[in-house]
Amino acid sequence: MGSLWLRDAPAVPSSSLPERAEVAIVGGGIAGVASALHLARAGIDVVLLERRTIAAGASGRNDGQLLLGLGEHYNRIHGQFGADRAPVLWDFLQQNHDALLAELQRAGIACDLRREGGLRLAETPHEWRELQQASTLLAAEGRPHELLDADEVRRRIPGSAGFHGGLFLADEAIVQPARMVRGLATLAVRNGARLVTGTEVARIDGDAGAFALTLGSGQRLGADVVVHCTAALGRDLDQSGLLQRTLFPFRGQIVASDPLPAALARTFPAWAMSSNFCYEYFRLHRGRFVIGGKRWSVPGEQLDVVDDTSHDERISANLIAYAHEHFPALREIDFPDVWTGIMAGTPDGLPLCGALPGTPGAFALLGFNGYGLGFAFLAGKAIADMIADGAPGHPALPMFAPRRFRDG
Repeated sequence: MGSLWLRDAPAVPSSSLPERAEVAIVGGGIAGVASALHLARAGIDVVLLERRTIAAGASGRNDGQLLLGLGEHYNRIHGQFGADRAPVLWDFLQQNHDALLAELQRAGIACDLRREGGLRLAETPHEWRELQQASTLLAAEGRPHELLDADEVRRRIPGSAGFHGGLFLADEAIVQPARMVRGLATLAVRNGARLVTGTEVARIDGDAGAFALTLGSGQRLGADVVVHCTAALGRDLDQSGLLQRTLFPFRGQIVASDPLPAALARTFPAWAMSSNFCYEYFRLHRGRFVIGGKRWSVPGEQLDVVDDTSHDERISANLIAYAHEHFPALREIDFPDVWTGIMAGTPDGLPLCGALPGTPGAFALLGFNGYGLGFAFLAGKAIADMIADGAPGHPALPMFAPRRFRDG
């Protein structure tokens, strides 16, 4: 078992460990890599520490969808955050996509990027009504989208079954995530960042200007500033206690098919696709059907599971059954590949991006609730700006500030 993406992504060479850095980043996923890239470009001496390899965690184990709207339908975002803040959040995600894709194209990072759109599908009449509500809100704000009825869904995805309609968002994209993150990591190195892999951080002491990071090997790294980018693992290293109180881990699972016959593969568009309020998500990658989700279908919903070296056979069976139900032509196809990834959630579904209260000089960029690809590139720029010059940045950032949970 192993991530399809990690098997097909060139490794990033590891640097030697210095004695000191201006900024130490803990975690080598999309959040840590984006922060390192932007800090290095600002002329700051930055070292990133990763216990395994770059993108070895959730950043190389997701399904490679760049989504707008947290995966949630827009009517629910409006309901949770209100008519004033929901558009600000959507704008942040849109701008993250634009900035990330421009960077990938400018740098020539080969990561199978396809920005041809995404389709949210309704499995029930209730979900179809919610997609219609989302469409009304998007239209009122002038945001491009298409509302597709059941017949139009079947026309655009021949052979699909059981969907009551869909909402198409042209700016969503798919990507080979491990190749993308490792490409950005290589770019960060070219800009002066040092990436030290195979190095676990065991303990962090001190505060601004005098942090001491003790590694599992017994070595130590001094730093002026620390940035936590380790998903749920950050709970054990944060001196403030906020991450321990706030973050909760959960495990996602994905299966991938054998390569499809060419005629069948052509029936699937190159879209990010999902249904059941984005709890199931799927796409085509180099002729393989890749699908994740169904953690809700087993007791415990994979909450507090932190082992990404194993998987749950029941979830695999349920994912394959879903594929057979909604795409009957897949019943003749084997699904030999399965992998899992550990994500970190927060109580309000938004990430933590900013200073950690109670520990001067400590910052966090994590807790993406499974949507790190949609947030982290622009959020990494925000972290770099906060550290470099204290710039307030995007108007959405107060929604992500860790201090919102300081009394939790």
